[in-house]
Amino acid sequence: MEADPHVYHLRSSAGLYGAEYMILGLMPALARAGIGSTLLCLDNPYFDEQELHTRAHALGLPAVRVPCRGRFDFASVQALRAILARDPRAVLHVHDYKSAAYAWLARGRIPVVATWHGQFSSTPSLHIYHLVESRLMRRFERVCIVAEEMRAGLVRAGVPEDNIRLIENGIDTDRFRPDARPLARRDFAIDDDALVYGAAMRLTAQKNPLGLIEAFALVAARSPRAVLAIAGDGPLRGAALARAAALGIAGRVRLLGARQDLERFYPIIDVFVLSSLYEGLPLALLEAMAAQRRIVATRVGHVAEVVGDLPVDLVAPGDARVLADAMLGAPVGRTAADESLRRRVVERYSTARMAADHALVYREVISRHERAAA
Repeated sequence: MEADPHVYHLRSSAGLYGAEYMILGLMPALARAGIGSTLLCLDNPYFDEQELHTRAHALGLPAVRVPCRGRFDFASVQALRAILARDPRAVLHVHDYKSAAYAWLARGRIPVVATWHGQFSSTPSLHIYHLVESRLMRRFERVCIVAEEMRAGLVRAGVPEDNIRLIENGIDTDRFRPDARPLARRDFAIDDDALVYGAAMRLTAQKNPLGLIEAFALVAARSPRAVLAIAGDGPLRGAALARAAALGIAGRVRLLGARQDLERFYPIIDVFVLSSLYEGLPLALLEAMAAQRRIVATRVGHVAEVVGDLPVDLVAPGDARVLADAMLGAPVGRTAADESLRRRVVERYSTARMAADHALVYREVISRHERAAA
């Protein structure tokens, strides 16, 4: 019996966000499934600290920094080639447009798998980068998507449909659970009897934190015990604080910043709110479901497919009043129905299931690659 391939995950990262946490969850799950992997962190020259590499090391995961001094650095290509040449049964798995470009230049005869994480073109330059990425994916052995609605766009870009695989995101259901040790509410000046609406997000336009604050202002006007707690950071932090102040609710909004203990955050909230304007498959939704929180979410991306007929309130994105009404209408207190939220994640969205699906793809491409080379 031939040995399993060794997978090299290549990521150019600007911080710790959904794609990064997906990789950090996938690698140990792959190891449990018998497939070793190494994280190759393509340096982002705009940041002194490479957070993904630091976090991987803290978790005990094999990780290597690949120096990169700008948008294109041929020395990075050479470094990748040297790493990949050491392993005759390597598979290169890329997770963003820059990694896809470097992989294409460095791959040699190594098979390449790409994951389309749900990149959204918020600027003209990003639109160009993602266009290039989709063109490169035509030449990769497999392209994994995290939501079914991504398939049509890739097919239009020329990616052969037979090469596309749907692999939905997964989370560590042992880490995210309703009985996890909660953070202390008092540490964030939240009363024990407060009604806490919570979100875990990057503070960017996509996640719509300003819209969430506007919706919460409507909630706060009708619910004197309501508090909004947001775990996460990003470029709109200052704007979020200013919006809360302008609406007169600054004293009832808590911005907790980026946290590595989100499993302890969810137990302190009563209702989880996803306010995104667009998404692929948001990990925060899965985490909140695994923690059995009551959920209000915008109907974006793969969200409706995930929750199906579960007790989740879905609303149209971008309408603060509609979101506020759903928040006010969300039942408070645990019920037997909440167990179905966790059960859905355990059955369909665990890291074990995600790793098993990826393992099939890796074994498929390496087997096909070796037959072609024989």
